[in-house]
This record gives sequence, structure tokens and C-alpha cells, in this order.
Amino acid sequence: MSVIGYFEAFPRKTKTELRTAILPEGGETIPVGAFLFMEYFCTDLSCNCERVIIKVLHAKSESDQHPREVATISYTWNSGADEVWRMTNEEFANPFLDPFHTQSSYAAELLDFWADMVVRDKAYAERLKSHYRELREKHGKSVRHATEFDPSVFDIPLNREERRRIRKFRPARRT
Repeated sequence: MSVIGYFEAFPRKTKTELRTAILPEGGETIPVGAFLFMEYFCTDLSCNCERVIIKVLHAKSESDQHPREVATISYTWNSGADEVWRMTNEEFANPFLDPFHTQSSYAAELLDFWADMVVRDKAYAERLKSHYRELREKHGKSVRHATEFDPSVFDIPLNREERRRIRKFRPARRT
């Protein structure tokens, strides 16, 4: 499975189609601020998972240039799309917090908030499906499946800030 961020592929649509939520007052555990729901989709044309991965970013204020990832949600609108995802969906509820990503202490509340949003806002739910098709049309490719398991194919691309942080911890090259 190869994953690409929708708004990285279509940056002009960020202003018109990026789902956000602004909480002017904090809840029991969810803090005040803006939450951005970034969409990532599979581009492997040999896979028909019909799944979106939502990275929820929290910006404390409008001037916050480095929103922090606070939750990663996995969701499919076709739980029986293929055998692999059918087995996965038997083990996990849909949507679910992705266990391979760091989750904040309030990630479960964000999951409930987002799941309710998808149910109530049919236009948003349909837009996710449309974004899936659009991204696959533009960037889809058949991925030759390796005979051995390669966990790197499940990685979501890092943003510029994440790459910068990782570079700080790389060991120096030996000469």
C-alpha cells in the first residue's frame, strides 16, 4: 500500500476543501485551538481498500506555524472491499485510531468527534470518496508486491517539520 496526502497532491484545494474545526473553548480533555483533518489515501491500483487515513493536527492559534499531530484515524467506507481489509475490520471498529501512530491523551475524543462529523455531514463523507478517486486517477500506480513483508510501504510521508526533527537525530557520517 502506497499512501499520499491529498493536500500535498492538490495544494490549491487546501483553502476550499480541507476540513477544520475550531474549538474556542476547551472540552474536558480536548484543548482550545484549531484542528486540521489531513487526508491520506492509498494509490496502489492493485488495492481496492477504499480507505482514508486522517492525520489530525492541532494548532494552538492562527499564528501557530507548526501544528502538532494529535491523532491518526483510519476509516473505510467499504469494509468488505478486499480480503485483507475484511479481516482487519473484523479486528478493529470502523473508524479506529491507528495503532501504528502516536495518539494524544484526547485522541479517542477526536475520533468520536470525527466519526460523528462523517455521519452527520453527508457532503463531507462523499467528498472523502471523491478525493480517493481523484488522487488515484492522478497518482495511482500498480505496486509490485514484494515476497517479504516491507513495513515501510505503510508509512505516511513525513512533512517538512518531521523530516527536520529526524535529521537532528541522525548519526554523523564516518569519513
